[in-house]
Amino acid sequence: MNDIYIKGIELPARVRGNVVKIEDDFFVFVNTVLSPECQRCAAEHELMHIKKDHFFNEEPVIHDELEAGYGR
Repeated sequence: MNDIYIKGIELPARVRGNVVKIEDDFFVFVNTVLSPECQRCAAEHELMHIKKDHFFNEEPVIHDELEAGYGR
C-alpha cells in the first residue's frame, strides 16, 4: 500500500462513501452532505476496507461490508 487520499465530495444521499484503488494508491471519497460525525464514520468504514484488503477478494460483498463495520 502506498498512499491514501481522502476527499469530501457531494454524493447521492444514500451513498456515505466509496473507496477506489488505482494501482497501489487508494482514493477515499466521503459524502459532504452527511453530518461531520457521519462523515468520520464513513471514512473509518472505507479505511477498514483498505486495512482488510477487500479488493478483488472472493468473499460476498455483504461479508466485506459487515467486516468493515457496515452501518456504523
